[in-house]
Amino acid sequence: MTYHADTDIGRNVIRRVEIIEVDDSGPIQKITAMGLADEIFTMPLRGQMHGMTGVPKKGAIGYVMMANGRPDQAFFLGIEHEDDRKNFANRAPGESTHYGGEKQEVYHDKEGNTHIKTPGGIVYVNCA
Repeated sequence: MTYHADTDIGRNVIRRVEIIEVDDSGPIQKITAMGLADEIFTMPLRGQMHGMTGVPKKGAIGYVMMANGRPDQAFFLGIEHEDDRKNFANRAPGESTHYGGEKQEVYHDKEGNTHIKTPGGIVYVNCA
């Protein structure tokens, strides 16, 4: 099957989207998002780092990348909710934070320290 965008393989499309639904019940996470022009994207592909997984919140903002301009080859990137981003902003270069939906945080500072915060919760360490 040929697609009209196949004649120009350098033509990629990136759109900003807002997450409206996430289904994490199957073997592949399925996300539905709405673009700025009210277009709807429902796709099972989302770029996540190796060893990390998460379920984006409704209202999170990210990008859909359509490889070669083809909607059938699209995937999601960089999904983050504005409320979470506000809580963990203002990091210095080289610092990183992994956070959860209830303000849990694993923070690596520029001095090489690791901080684990869990407001009102418990930190479990299991040595197997």
